[in-house]
Amino acid sequence: MSKAIPVQNAAEWLDCPVCGGKNFTPLFEKKQEQFVRCNGCGLVMINPRPQYRQIAQTYEFGYSERYVAKAEKKLRRAHRRVRQMRKYVARGRWLDIGCSAGFVASAAQQGGYEAYGADVDTPALEYGRRHFGLQHLYQGFFEDVRFPDGHFDVITLYEVIEHVPDLNKTVAELARILSPAGVMEIWTPDVGHWRRPEPLENWDAILPSEHLYYFNFKTLSLLLRKHGFCVIKKRFNMKPGLKVYVRHAGE
Repeated sequence: MSKAIPVQNAAEWLDCPVCGGKNFTPLFEKKQEQFVRCNGCGLVMINPRPQYRQIAQTYEFGYSERYVAKAEKKLRRAHRRVRQMRKYVARGRWLDIGCSAGFVASAAQQGGYEAYGADVDTPALEYGRRHFGLQHLYQGFFEDVRFPDGHFDVITLYEVIEHVPDLNKTVAELARILSPAGVMEIWTPDVGHWRRPEPLENWDAILPSEHLYYFNFKTLSLLLRKHGFCVIKKRFNMKPGLKVYVRHAGE
């Protein structure tokens, strides 16, 4: 029988952001951080949560340098993503969250979209402005920009959602700024993937203070459904990652 951990007994512990559950099964510790599974929905997460300053250290400025070093390869991949998205939304405003040096935003702009990006890495954004002529790049967390309601026809989050400190705040803001017929694409590590390494702590996606949550298709779908979204397509992926297209439910 698994051991249940009552969140209310530790002030720094969090309720499950997906189902609101208060009890968790401990899985393992890594770098003195505890990884647990929610007994209600199965979400794997770090709990108790590191202090915000510790999380922020994972966003040290300059982390995008390794992407800039592979600019040509990144641009080819970005153009493929734009071609795939065109099947759902052919034109309009595109926001890439966690845009790094602006490869996806540049490909979107070249593809005829009005391109926007947000990232915490100032040098990376400067690269995007200088090399790609991108005008709508914002430094910091996109929630703080306060874009107008329904402003974007496309929103992309590639390897981002597992990092955010407040999942429900982030997804609620996505719901507010995505247009009624808009489409989001979300990529994140898939803890339920058939090729995910065993034991779990040996998976290279397990990153203390950095990847705060580990979704499978069920838990990501539940989170999105809470905020009025539905998954319209799950892409096949040989690697242990989730790739889904999402829109407002009922659209």
